[in-house]
Amino acid sequence: MSLPLALVFAAAAAQTPAQPVRPALPPALPLTQLDDRALSADLDNRTFSLTFAQPVAVQDVLLLLVRGTSLSIVPDPSINGMFIGDLKNVTVRQALGLILQPFGLDFAADGGFIRVFKRESETRLYDVSFLAAERVGSTSVGSDAAGGSSARVTTSAKTDVFADIAKGIPTILSDKGTFNVDRKAGLVQVTDFRERLDRVGVYLDAVQDRVQRQVQIEARVLEVELSDDKAVTLDWSALRLARDFDKVMAALNAQGTVTTLASPRLSMLNNEPGIVRTDAITLSVTPQISPDSIITLSLSPILAAQALSSDMVARVADGETIVIAGLGRDRETRERKSVGITGGWFGRATVVTKKHVELVVLLTPRIVPLP
Repeated sequence: MSLPLALVFAAAAAQTPAQPVRPALPPALPLTQLDDRALSADLDNRTFSLTFAQPVAVQDVLLLLVRGTSLSIVPDPSINGMFIGDLKNVTVRQALGLILQPFGLDFAADGGFIRVFKRESETRLYDVSFLAAERVGSTSVGSDAAGGSSARVTTSAKTDVFADIAKGIPTILSDKGTFNVDRKAGLVQVTDFRERLDRVGVYLDAVQDRVQRQVQIEARVLEVELSDDKAVTLDWSALRLARDFDKVMAALNAQGTVTTLASPRLSMLNNEPGIVRTDAITLSVTPQISPDSIITLSLSPILAAQALSSDMVARVADGETIVIAGLGRDRETRERKSVGITGGWFGRATVVTKKHVELVVLLTPRIVPLP
């Protein structure tokens, strides 16, 4: 039988001259010694171009692919079908994948031996170590005016990794693929063809990598009593230049007396909400870690004494410090002091002193390296 084709080989490691096309395929010579490196080169490094202008039996095409190489191929006897196509600059492995898949066929390579068979679905189990619970965080801040105008921001964070996985896997599977998510056991069972299962594995690895990223947030709630009696707020020009904790503290100490009200430390998973609560302020915070290690924080500070609240989103590099300020108030202090009285007599009176106090929150997030 004459095969209508054009065949050109090009070796990546060693150049191999093109083989003349013959009407029939000669039997392979027996091999007494095999070089594993040569087998690998024949399967993956050696490239060729192949053209079939007229239908050719798939079994004949497979035999032609390994002609002139040290590879052996054994197709399933039940394989049939005719192939027409044009392959350019492909390896033997790439050619097998392109030719076999439309016919519902697959192959397995073991050393220099290649077996071709009908594709069948497989079942794999994937371990997904996540908390089997749905966490919801919600913060609502704003104000309502009697005149009819209002401003309000509502932030809600809902986390259910298993539900998200159950939505993501069907987009990867074939029409015959099935899956089951077991929350209690922390397992995902998937049945589909091998290449689809490989894609599911890549997807779940990516989910695990992102969900299990962890941030440690060092929070400090400070009270700054301004030294300048005329100052109505902090000098932001000095704070803008300070990105790390030591520089921020130096800028604050230069403007007044700093008192630490609380200094909690939170360890939080990626996209998981957390809360810092003190007598003076309640702070809702949700971190998100980007692939380039930039941390985005969703922040909602609520000042208890004045019913003052705000909502913001900030981006910060690993280890940098975010300053939340502008939460100020005037404080009156009363002291009994000796004072001069008319006629040369001295007495005691209550002296009222007004000082402006700023509440400042410092947040320093650091990405925790994965083990």
